[in-house]
Formats: sequence, C-alpha cells, structure tokens
Amino acid sequence: MKLHQFEALVAVVDHGGIRAAARALHVSQAAVTKSMRLLEEEAGTPLLIRRTRGVALTEAGQRLLARARVITRQVDLAREDLRQAGGDDAGTLRVGLTPYLNFTALGETFGWFRQRYRHVALQFIEGLTKRVLPRLRDGTLDIAAVAADVGEIEGDEFIARRLSCVPQCIVVRAGHPVLADPTARALTALEWVLTQPIVSAGSSRIGAMFALAGAAPPTRVVVCETLAAMSILRHSDAVSIFPQPLLGHPETRGIVAIDDAPLRPCDIELLLLTQPDVPLTPAADYFAHCLARVCGAAQAAPA
Repeated sequence: MKLHQFEALVAVVDHGGIRAAARALHVSQAAVTKSMRLLEEEAGTPLLIRRTRGVALTEAGQRLLARARVITRQVDLAREDLRQAGGDDAGTLRVGLTPYLNFTALGETFGWFRQRYRHVALQFIEGLTKRVLPRLRDGTLDIAAVAADVGEIEGDEFIARRLSCVPQCIVVRAGHPVLADPTARALTALEWVLTQPIVSAGSSRIGAMFALAGAAPPTRVVVCETLAAMSILRHSDAVSIFPQPLLGHPETRGIVAIDDAPLRPCDIELLLLTQPDVPLTPAADYFAHCLARVCGAAQAAPA
C-alpha cells in the first residue's frame, strides 16, 4: 500500500467522489481511479460502492479509512514539524475544545498564539468529551481540551495535562420562582436541560448528585448543546448545571446561580489531552502552552 493511495481514499471520501478528489489532489481522475483500484487489489476486497451520485464505503473501506486518516495526518505532521522547527510559519493545527473554554479562554489564547504563528491554519472543533475523544484517537484532532468530571479520564490512553479545576452550580433564569424556595423536591420537579442524559448514580456523577441529596432524578430532561441550553433557560422555567465562572459572561446573561442549592454538582477538571505516541509540532506545543497560561491565570484570579 502506498501513501498516495491512502491520500486518494481520504480525498474521495472527504470530497464525495473521484472527480472532486482529483481536483483537490491536483491530479487527473484517471490517477485517482488507478490508486483506488490498486488499493482494492492490495486489500483483496472492494472498498468503495460506486453510485450515480458519489461513492459509499464498504465495511472494509470504513476500517481502512480510519487507518488512512491516521497515516496521512502523521505524514503531514512530520513535514510540518520539520518546517516549523526550521522557523517556517506554516501548517495546520486542529484543536478540539469544550464549549466552556470557547467562552472563557479561547480568545486570549488565540491572540497569544497569533503573535508567534501568524500563518498556521487553525481548525477548532467544539464538543464535549464523548465527541472529541474519538477524533483524537483517529488522528483528525491534534490536541483536545475537555471538561471532565473529576477522575473521569483515567488510564494511559492519553497524556493528560491538568489546566484547572472549575466548580459548578445549579442555574435558572433570573426571576425564576424556585429561587424563593430551592428545595431538592422543587428542583427535581422542574424540567432539566443537560448536555448528557442522567444515568444511574453508580456510573454518573449527575445521578450521584441526586442520590446524595436523597432525591429522585428528574423525569423530564432535555439533552442538547450548550448554546441551546442557554437559550432554553432564558425563556423557560427549566434548570441546569453550569460551570460557575461562566456566569457573568455575555453569553449567560439572564441566567443566575441558585445560592445554597441543596443539590451540589461536582467540580470539573479542564484537561489538555494528546496522544502518547505522537509528538506535538512546535505550533501545537505553543498553542498548548498559551492555553495553559490563560487557564492558569484565570484559576489564580481572585473570585
């Protein structure tokens, strides 16, 4: 199997067909077709299902695509690493970020990074842990900064660098009736807006929060993205859990914490994750440095 064959496979899938892949790779359609034919011969099984509109992958094609993405990205990183080490300001950096960091730390981190690397292309993918970890595993992300419940990410699958520990709080819209009497019973009777479902107390720290308060979990739960949760909270009597430092930002206007709430959500750890067997390029290493500095400064700031 040849590198240009893996590059052809990735391009065909990413661009939706052989013609578009040829344009992206700046080669002829015949060259892409030949690469795919030889790759299928080497694999000993069909990889593509050719349709009138584009292509689809066979099961074998899906498995090989995952490997091809890792291989082609690592070759790109090797080239970028050498160029950046030689002083070249070029390359691509792909970062997965938890929504919390997008609201709080990304702007300042970006500003610091651009002072040194003005031309490195940046791609930011927003997502919670369950979304960004698969992309870090398959090589489509270079680094990921996630917010995890304390102790959630363990083992040696990733190199984890702790950025900060962030307290969480129960939140509702300003003027919510429950603010006058925030009992556990009153809170669990409300509709909850969360970024993940509530599962049993033994396997979920959200579930454990209700168990520790001696309250049954709410029966009405909306699972959605962070921005959607903010919108719902402002325009309803729903309740949610937010990182405490997020309150007071423009994005959380009209949303307030419940003081002395009987439900106590656990803190979250902000972790910077990288693959243990993949060295960072100078640009990726500097972005990680900038992010850690910004998060550390925020952690040290007085409340």
